[in-house]
Amino acid sequence: MDKLLLLALLGSVCLFVFYPMLCILLRSFQGGGSFGAGAYQAVWEQYRVNLWNSVFVGVLTAVFCTILSVATALFIATRRGWVRLLCMGLLLITMVSPPFVSSLAYIQLYGRRGWITYRLLHLSWDPYNCWGVIWMQSISFVPLNALFLGGILSKLDGGSLQAARDLGASPAAILRDIVLPLMRPGILVSLLLSFVRSLADFGTPVIIGGRFSTIASEIYLQLVGYSNLEKASAMNMFLLLPSIAAFFLYRYLLRQSDRLTEGSRGRQEGLELKLSRCGPMGAAAIGVSMLFFGMMVLQYGCIFLSGFLKSTRGKYAFTTRYLEQLLKYDASTMLRSIWYALIVSLAGTLFAILFSYYMERRHVPGRSFFDCLVTLPYMLPGTCFGIGYILAFNSQPLKLTGTAVIVLANMLFKQLPTCTKICTATLTQVPESLERAARDLGGGPFAVMRDVILPSLRPAFLSCFVYNFSSSMTTAGAILFLINPGKKLAVFKLFDAVYAGDYALASLISTLIIVIVLAVEGLAYLISWKAARPRVS
Repeated sequence: MDKLLLLALLGSVCLFVFYPMLCILLRSFQGGGSFGAGAYQAVWEQYRVNLWNSVFVGVLTAVFCTILSVATALFIATRRGWVRLLCMGLLLITMVSPPFVSSLAYIQLYGRRGWITYRLLHLSWDPYNCWGVIWMQSISFVPLNALFLGGILSKLDGGSLQAARDLGASPAAILRDIVLPLMRPGILVSLLLSFVRSLADFGTPVIIGGRFSTIASEIYLQLVGYSNLEKASAMNMFLLLPSIAAFFLYRYLLRQSDRLTEGSRGRQEGLELKLSRCGPMGAAAIGVSMLFFGMMVLQYGCIFLSGFLKSTRGKYAFTTRYLEQLLKYDASTMLRSIWYALIVSLAGTLFAILFSYYMERRHVPGRSFFDCLVTLPYMLPGTCFGIGYILAFNSQPLKLTGTAVIVLANMLFKQLPTCTKICTATLTQVPESLERAARDLGGGPFAVMRDVILPSLRPAFLSCFVYNFSSSMTTAGAILFLINPGKKLAVFKLFDAVYAGDYALASLISTLIIVIVLAVEGLAYLISWKAARPRVS
């Protein structure tokens, strides 16, 4: 049974990750009715400008997003008390918010009749261009990068900073010569991930790009408008190749970051550094972070208010009409989203725990290959992963298209990389001697798993469950082409509302999704806290 379980895990990874990518590669060479590179040539000749647009937006988004992320991470790391909690709360809301929210807020605030541009500044301008795409992508990608960089800052050895102060180094010198150099690999990872995520983003260019389009938005139009799988596959290969290269560079930079912070004391308190005393660099970090948090307050305040305001002859009045419209608006989509998210959360978390255990503790042959294979979906564009599933599972004996199974499988394996990293990190803190002792006492493989490993991985289970649930409720790109039109999820109802210009309804759908995700996460943490409390007899 132990070997059968291992084979089932490895077989599932090959079937749902490697096979779809192979199908995309083969299909991209079948354009024009014969096997060859004709589709690539057609894409290069017809969409060269779109490719350049994707690179242009990706580079600028990566630079702006990384600047915002570094400033935000430094600001949060150097704060304590209610300010730190408030900032972390804002980041949490942005982490669990559905896609298209930034675009929705951008239209409401800076559109032709936007609250700021038209009503406050009395400007009438066209906001639908590449700069709107760059700015909204930069804002949207900050929370994840800031949390990642904050994790690096939390590992810095406080003794090094104290020694520098004892030697007479000023706060500005400590920031410039110690903190930022130690963050450099993490900053490069942030830059890299932002670029890859920008390449894969189709929603922002479609909604606010206007006549400006990228290769990701063209993939969406090719599939939705023309159903041209060959051309869409070739387009995805143009995105897949830099994503794979970025993946290996990403792994190298992470190892560099771990080596630089391996002397960590595991501090979780604020960084002992005052940005206000760090000269121009510290002042810039404070100013940039304040700009980001101000944008977040404006963005989500606009979204929450838009659903309860009605404009009549230029004047706003409170109304519940849109709330009543939401209550009548096909509640089955929201229930279906919750149900799918719960299934993926439980199944995906269990799969991640088992896979991480076998890879880390059983020393499976080919461990590095399977580890790379599992991590690959994180770096792949969502549309690429979705098209791979269409090609792989659209015919017998594995015809899954049109079913809930293909959607659930796509969600699970798209989110699996992060979960396996969480479980692996937790496993490294569980001494192998406990497992050997259990085996010496006669415990079999399943008994060891049940009585030693699973109880030790309770924190990882909670983190993976929360991550899977929030991601499943807000995912869009990967399952965009897999959803049965008669069984849509809430996030696509949101996209339809934004695309149709029904911004009040879209605002309420966004708010409801955020409230549901936060409520489920809060309930999960409450249950875990009560389960962890010692029982008094």
